[in-house]
Amino acid sequence: MKLLCITDLHGAEAQLDAILKHAGPADTVLLGGDITNFGTADDTQHLVGRCQAQGMHVWAVAGNCDSAAIDRRLFDLGVGLHGRGVVYEGLGLHGLSAMPPWRATMYQFTEEELAVFLAQGQAQVAATPARVVLSHAPPRGVRDRTHFLHRAGSIALREHVEKTRPALVVCGHIHEARGVESLGPTVVVNCGTGRHGHYAIAKVDADGKVQVELCKA
Repeated sequence: MKLLCITDLHGAEAQLDAILKHAGPADTVLLGGDITNFGTADDTQHLVGRCQAQGMHVWAVAGNCDSAAIDRRLFDLGVGLHGRGVVYEGLGLHGLSAMPPWRATMYQFTEEELAVFLAQGQAQVAATPARVVLSHAPPRGVRDRTHFLHRAGSIALREHVEKTRPALVVCGHIHEARGVESLGPTVVVNCGTGRHGHYAIAKVDADGKVQVELCKA
């Protein structure tokens, strides 16, 4: 399956259109949070709709610059993955919105809460041979180093990946940590900043074999 992976758009509609044109058709689009820049649920619905207009299904989580209202709208639209697992064309997908605690004015959860959401989603796809986690934040210690050299990923996500060994984690949040890295058998891709044209293409086979290409529109 070909996955078009986009994170950290921060409301940049024109750049989303450029990515969709540059990337071409995919089996599904994964929107990994910060879809807006403190925007509204209607803003999010508009951007999701631009992806769907290309004939591609969308799955999404919210980021720290989104909100609980945006997460609810994603669920209403049938595309939200936060704390939820789905099997889409044989691939198990589950997701994690927001971020670990950083700034109280942003969308965040404690690590304990994040662990519960991950377990909820995993339970719904555990029997699927090939699984993908769509998370706004990276796992702690993997593609999560900030300009100030701090590690800002989620401890709960790292522990979950080490325990459940999904084929792929798609994440963003730390713009400067764009890249691909392994955590055990799991491939982790931080897609970079969609607002700047960055995205990734991931191909996942039925047996969980993963290929990732970092791209720029």
